[in-house]
Amino acid sequence: MPGSLLGNAVVRVEDPDFLLGRSGYVDDLRLPGLLHLQFVRSTSAHAVLRGVDVTQARALPGVVDVLTGDDFDLPPVHGLAVVNPAFGRPPLARGRVRFVGDAVAVVVAETRAAGTDAAESVVVDYEPLPAVVDPDAALGPDAPLQFESQGTNLASGSRDPGGAAPLEGAEVVVRGRFVNQRLAVLPMEGNAVAVVPGDEGAGHELTIYVSTQMPHLWRRQICELFDLDPDRVRVVAPHVGGAFGGKAGVVAEHAVAVVVARRLGLPVKWVETRSENLVSMPQGRGQVQYVELGLRRDGSIVGLRCRIVGDAGAYAGFGGALAGWTTRMMAQGPYRIPRIGYESATVVTNTTPMGAFRGAGRPEAAAFLERLMDMAADELGVDPVEIRRRNFIGPAEFPHDTVMGVTYDSGNYDGALTEALRLAGCEARRAEPQ
Repeated sequence: MPGSLLGNAVVRVEDPDFLLGRSGYVDDLRLPGLLHLQFVRSTSAHAVLRGVDVTQARALPGVVDVLTGDDFDLPPVHGLAVVNPAFGRPPLARGRVRFVGDAVAVVVAETRAAGTDAAESVVVDYEPLPAVVDPDAALGPDAPLQFESQGTNLASGSRDPGGAAPLEGAEVVVRGRFVNQRLAVLPMEGNAVAVVPGDEGAGHELTIYVSTQMPHLWRRQICELFDLDPDRVRVVAPHVGGAFGGKAGVVAEHAVAVVVARRLGLPVKWVETRSENLVSMPQGRGQVQYVELGLRRDGSIVGLRCRIVGDAGAYAGFGGALAGWTTRMMAQGPYRIPRIGYESATVVTNTTPMGAFRGAGRPEAAAFLERLMDMAADELGVDPVEIRRRNFIGPAEFPHDTVMGVTYDSGNYDGALTEALRLAGCEARRAEPQ
């Protein structure tokens, strides 16, 4: 089968290294003078941070230093994208923790084992606060506030213009409340970063090895975060043991590693454990969907109304905003839907910050839409395949502009692609079977 848009076979070159154990990951790096980072993480979902006692931990063998949020003046981190600047995450918690796994201190040690021992010796004084973990409950009038200064847990949202009536004229309406539950991204390799300060002979102030799916964007973000000259920051993405959206953009621990390396003038490395991964890597999905589909008795769709609540987790993780972005964009799916009403709310909760996962908002739209189609088929006594056939966008309707402002093309090899290649001065041809 074709291996590229041009129809030619593509030979994979990366497989031998993986199959023969020659691949290299961040954790495989052996650097002179390398120090290891270990984070102390909150055991409380929501609490006032009364104090962090690092005295005993600093005195342990092999420990170089133990640092808290009060030792740095770190800018807030927003992950891949800023949802609301007022809900930014301090890389090390200051004053309050907002989810189980929130980093409250970092141990710098000569070995990973010494760092682990020291982290367990840090004494943290928490004053528990009420927590909210359900996005619907977070919008309630008496919900505990993550950021009291904001007076709300609503980080962002959108409403339809007044007077929208997407279900007008419907003879049958099916409706439901669907929960697209949050999930852990869980790649084989968790987050990992190694920061090497100093000039390697090529004029770089920093060389950073990071397990990321977006090395160029990662460099841009870290440079913007610390006002660094991009020409003096070298970012290397070695082999990556899975990402799936969880390694998109700079996370809090990356920022701490950069600061510690620059502060000490020595290389540092942090490799996430599986336990850390489950509570700290940005998670995916997490939507509560209130949706209604209006149809005529013949099974043709009249309109769709959506009210979607996106769980952003703590500090307004950007994944919560997908409810108003890619989920909205794909709400029409592959069907003729002449009217769509769409409203969304992005809500902060005392849970792991949300990010992307495989499709990043688009599968959430497909999930509610296809469930509605099955419900409509049952309500009308029509075969589920047949009701879809009646409402599919037909071949003659491409390119098709959706109500949500997206243009669909057919993807037909002999149509759209051939025309694109012709305009580019290329000849379309299919690859011979291998």
